[in-house]
Amino acid sequence: MLGETVFPSAALGLVENDDTAQAGDVNHDVNEVAPRGLSVRETVILRCLMQGDSNKLIARRFDITEATVKVHVKAILRKIQAKNRTQAAIWAASNLRSTGQVLPD
Repeated sequence: MLGETVFPSAALGLVENDDTAQAGDVNHDVNEVAPRGLSVRETVILRCLMQGDSNKLIARRFDITEATVKVHVKAILRKIQAKNRTQAAIWAASNLRSTGQVLPD
């Protein structure tokens, strides 16, 4: 209402840069720009896809609707030219570092 960005509190733990991040964690640097023009939110959702999370689980984690997750997933698939979630997860595994840093294109 005041023109400020709303960010779900559940996502705060996921956007903090953590040097102890393990492979499969969804932690990343908020200032990173993912390859192929993915937004920060899309990058975080892509990390969730890598872990095999369902749309419902992703929606609950970020306090958004499943429909919003579907929109993000479709955008991710289009941007990285993947045909399904599995291809997207495989692409992410080779293009996103486990600590959240992006490998150069």
